[in-house]
Amino acid sequence: MGERGAVTLIENLAFAVVWDGAAKAGAGGHVYARGLDLAFEGGRIVHIGPGFEGEVARRIDGRSLMAMPGLVNIHSHPMSEPMNQGFLDEVGSPALYQSSLYEFMPLHRPDLEGMRACAEKALAELLLSGVTTLVDLSVPYEGWMEIHERAGLRTVFAPMFRSAAWSTGNGHVVEYEWLPDGGQAAFEEALTVVDRARAHPSGLFSAMVAPSQIDTCTPELIQAARTAASERGVPMQIHAAQSVVEFHEITRRHGLTPVQWLDSLGVLAPGTILGHGIFLDDHPWVHWPPTQDLKRLAETGTAVAHCPVVFQRRGITLRSL
Repeated sequence: MGERGAVTLIENLAFAVVWDGAAKAGAGGHVYARGLDLAFEGGRIVHIGPGFEGEVARRIDGRSLMAMPGLVNIHSHPMSEPMNQGFLDEVGSPALYQSSLYEFMPLHRPDLEGMRACAEKALAELLLSGVTTLVDLSVPYEGWMEIHERAGLRTVFAPMFRSAAWSTGNGHVVEYEWLPDGGQAAFEEALTVVDRARAHPSGLFSAMVAPSQIDTCTPELIQAARTAASERGVPMQIHAAQSVVEFHEITRRHGLTPVQWLDSLGVLAPGTILGHGIFLDDHPWVHWPPTQDLKRLAETGTAVAHCPVVFQRRGITLRSL
């Protein structure tokens, strides 16, 4: 990012992905362009097109480069995932349908120093990959917002909270330890972070309300989260339909698929995002007879953050993109 008052010019770009208001039958759309100049000052684009003629503090030869809008990552866990690189990449529990969530992931959790180190590494990797807007699903920790201030991304803080923790003692049965308050204290702490992020003076921060997983949250907590999100005008994101184990757990408890259960709670709506959303009722691994889940997601305007790479490493994919 250039200094304020000093223009950086990328000259004669090999390719640029730009917005063309006349593209796509006049509705507008992104197109590829060649040979353009891109000038920016203090983080603001001041020119994109041929032949920039203003005063320039720094010139970059763009003949081997492509410029594009920053990528948006709507589901990420910077607080922990760098510690899992090389550990969970291709590990799954055979008796838990190849998921690593329940047996392996709880074994390797960072302390506060580790959380900060993980976050700094993850944000550096994301920036190098072209991500400029990030949804950070983390448990609130000291220094979280300050790390993002230094990184300079547009960050959507999504502090996670839940009513129970999962574990497995034998590698084939998942058990849940429920908190006496149903997760209320963690919920209130998360909302404090949400409100602080929305009021941040940088203007770069916003927030989501993020109950962690549908099988670790009470119905009351999920509904309260959706209400809090609606009151603030922000999205809600929750991990759902992310494993066969979770699918069976929800059908066992409620006689409904994860999507059907969320629908019965009234939380499927525009602004609700399902983390992963793989195991709908039409997925061949679950052998569930109705096929309404995908239709209901579409009808209600609910979105899915799929994250395919993580699951493909263990042979898990959506039935159909």
